Amino acid sequence: MRPARRRATALLLALALSVFLAACLGGDITGLKGSRLANPIVFKVNGSSAPTLRYAAVIENSLRDVGIPVKIDAVEFNTLQEQQQKGQVQLTTGRWVGGNQDPIFLRNLFLTGANFNRGRYSNPELDKVLNEAASTFDRARARELYVQAQDIISREVPMFPLWYAAQMVVARRNVGNINVDMSGDWRFMRELTAEGKTGPFVVVLESPPRTLDQLRGNDASSERVRQLVYNSLVRKNAQFDYVGDLASDIQRADDGLSYTFTLRDGVKFHNGKTLTSADVKHTLEILLSSDSPKATDFFEGVGTGRKLYENGYVSAIETPDAKTVVVRLRTPWLNLIPNLVAIGIIPQGSTAEGQRQQPVGTGFYKFARYDESQQVIDLTAFDGYWGGAPALKELRVRVILDANTLQAEMKSGGIDLAVVGNLQPEDFEVLGKDPSLQVKQFPGANVVYLLFNAEDPVLKDARVRQAIAYSVDREKIVSQVLLNQARVAHSILPPESWAYHQGQTYNFDPERAKRILDEAGHTGQ
Repeated sequence: MRPARRRATALLLALALSVFLAACLGGDITGLKGSRLANPIVFKVNGSSAPTLRYAAVIENSLRDVGIPVKIDAVEFNTLQEQQQKGQVQLTTGRWVGGNQDPIFLRNLFLTGANFNRGRYSNPELDKVLNEAASTFDRARARELYVQAQDIISREVPMFPLWYAAQMVVARRNVGNINVDMSGDWRFMRELTAEGKTGPFVVVLESPPRTLDQLRGNDASSERVRQLVYNSLVRKNAQFDYVGDLASDIQRADDGLSYTFTLRDGVKFHNGKTLTSADVKHTLEILLSSDSPKATDFFEGVGTGRKLYENGYVSAIETPDAKTVVVRLRTPWLNLIPNLVAIGIIPQGSTAEGQRQQPVGTGFYKFARYDESQQVIDLTAFDGYWGGAPALKELRVRVILDANTLQAEMKSGGIDLAVVGNLQPEDFEVLGKDPSLQVKQFPGANVVYLLFNAEDPVLKDARVRQAIAYSVDREKIVSQVLLNQARVAHSILPPESWAYHQGQTYNFDPERAKRILDEAGHTGQ
């Protein structure tokens, strides 16, 4: 057994032993005896994720050591997401995929009443800073404002960044050209090769897509399928900058009230139709006429009474010719470009229901079939893809929820490649020793975090949130539990972002945590 794996095993055994001894000696395993709080903090986590359960147990133990009792409540993933969205959590954890790469996303997370402000945090000073940052076209000024914002966020700790998860890839030994960039986009699959492979190349999703209608699906699995089958007007590159995808050129008017997109030449849909500006207008009008969560930001502050071109940011979409799309805005809105990334363009005349049953896009793979009972999506290479057809001619996307099943399938050859987060860190070490497999680690930007309910009677006090932050030994968890398959985070934004600023840092300091709790009046029972 390798030293790192021995350390992880020893740490978990120590945690289990501490709980066992507390029970045997009549102690209260929730930590109420000698605790600083009258009731334990309920820590809701994804019960189907073994890595999450593991690090949650470490955090529980660390908080108990400073007098904060914690009760872990492991719930089903979809239930957890629903409870987080409704604010029905006290303390929870999660991982942001993709959105945290853009500083404008801080507004979605922390602005009072924002769609993704699931901790119900409110700070008028921060609101003012974020609103100004979201309305300035001067990047230097925007950086100054985002530095201020991150200072406030790090001081108030409405959300505590834990680490950026590495992107771990397990593949058959014959798979080549594996190169996952930091954005995590699945477009890397267009470059994959598999020497001697016959039949479909099989990749894995760790949860089923909520829908194949990519205008509605905003979960991670739905987004993975979108990246294979569709193209958007714009995309993020490996440096997190926005660049054209179907758009060959993007021009913003000096007053910020319109954006003009020039479309690429030679782009065809899977049904053979040539892409035109009418398809883009049709796509956006379907989205903005729906109640899709992807349309929410286009109607910020409107509520449920959305009306196309009447009360959202977009006042008109014009198509002066087949290659040009002009999006007109009621007020300057920097969020337009970021919000277009997740919107795959569909052909004029197609409907949401039709796309759900038979997705048609311009991506390098085209839809063949979806067996929902077996959780299998079959795709075939699109030879007419404008960027060049993929080397692998058949792609099968399988959903495998159970980590043990996934490992067995990898070893038996049933899976060719997996980019997943539901394996234990030491599982990658074991799989890497299999002569038929290879394991690769790429830097990641997706942040794992603790989220506090800022309306909770105990957690509404920023000092309690600070104390919790000082109580968590992230370095130890990353090295001994995650086996260095992550890097400690000091901001929601990744260090590679142009707006990154770590603000106040929280190195492991349990004694300081205790002093802060004393100052907050939580001196113990």
